[in-house]
Amino acid sequence: MFVNEEIILNTILGNIKKKQKIDVGDVVIGKIVVVKDNMVVVEIQHAFDKVLSPADMGVIFVKNIDTKYVEKTDLCFSKGDLIKAKIIEVTPYEYKMATNSPELGVVKSICKNCKETLNQETEVCKNCGAPVFKKFAKE
Repeated sequence: MFVNEEIILNTILGNIKKKQKIDVGDVVIGKIVVVKDNMVVVEIQHAFDKVLSPADMGVIFVKNIDTKYVEKTDLCFSKGDLIKAKIIEVTPYEYKMATNSPELGVVKSICKNCKETLNQETEVCKNCGAPVFKKFAKE
């Protein structure tokens, strides 16, 4: 084994040993990968001080998106949106998450029509005029 390979292997094994599970109450950053009528699937990308595995996934059910009634998830989220969410339950297969606090929700999104970056101050895309329906995180 080469010296560089040994260093890389030791680093990977060290990170696996250091991996801490995400806990209830932790706030994470994730990317929406699937949007269904009653839920979205989120690939967890960042958990601040925790070491993640590539397979850390979460779900947000429609009832946990906002404090007000949401009929369908695609009114608040789109595939590819970056979101900030809180872990509300840990199961052996996934993390159940919520964005029903003002500081949680979409942190980065693009317009479905023109791919322009959207911000939370607008109700329509500044570039193409398409309506924007998002549950943006308040800062």
